[in-house]
Amino acid sequence: FKAASMRVLILHFLSVRNEKHAGVLKKLEQAAAAAGHQVTVCGEKDTVNLHTAMYEYIAVVTAPSGFIGAKLPEKLPEILSTHGSVSGKKGCALVVKSGLFSGKMCRLTMHAMEKEGMVVDYFDIIESADHAAYVGKKIG
Repeated sequence: FKAASMRVLILHFLSVRNEKHAGVLKKLEQAAAAAGHQVTVCGEKDTVNLHTAMYEYIAVVTAPSGFIGAKLPEKLPEILSTHGSVSGKKGCALVVKSGLFSGKMCRLTMHAMEKEGMVVDYFDIIESADHAAYVGKKIG
């Protein structure tokens, strides 16, 4: 049984200059595309012309901002609420492991998504690029 192809948005709040983050994003995109999905990767700085209505599934990828503490990216709620309706859309919350508060970061991300009416059907803390290849198969 193969699931139908979906238009998937990977909305990330990572630094593509960070080697680990860039590797994770690449593996997520490759694995989701290999599952038959049409994948678009969009960073928070590339959201000017973003229209979330055209996507059937949204994966939100974040990372804790420091070793200690977890703070939601300021732009996340704004992007979810102003770039088309996300209410009722399925999505997943993914956090690249960093520091001590990756679990809390995951909960904050899920809460922000659910607050906008999204249905979070999967969440995970990504340990490495290899782990991202496994996680990417679950997107969609």
